[in-house]
Amino acid sequence: MGDESKYRRYAEKIRIFNGLIPEEVEYILHNGKILVFREGQTVFHEGQLGSNLFIVLSGKIGIFKKSKQIATCVVGDAFGEMAVLNHEPRTATAAALGETKLFTLDEKQINGLLEKHIAVRLLLNIIHVLSERLETANEQLANTKL
Repeated sequence: MGDESKYRRYAEKIRIFNGLIPEEVEYILHNGKILVFREGQTVFHEGQLGSNLFIVLSGKIGIFKKSKQIATCVVGDAFGEMAVLNHEPRTATAAALGETKLFTLDEKQINGLLEKHIAVRLLLNIIHVLSERLETANEQLANTKL
């Protein structure tokens, strides 16, 4: 399998890469880092300042609010973007639910990408992901008996 098809698969599997061409995906991936977490290892803590966005490449990440798991991130899911975008402390804790490989970009790397022509597609994809999360949260609130 050639590199182009590998990056095309990443663009299909990783939601914030949807619509990017293989060369753009390759550019992004070469600007970040790959991290490996063991089961139970914390990626970041609620209340901690953060400047990294993470994407699950393999394994699963649990998102916890006050020790209660509120979400699971699987292959292709991004998390941690809210703290990067709004410069506020992390709103939840993220921990590996088994051996997990993550791709990460820090704020400086993200800002560098935003100066490139791929910025619009990348930002639209992030907005789409955040909008879906908000819609899901709204549905859960509506279905909760007060």
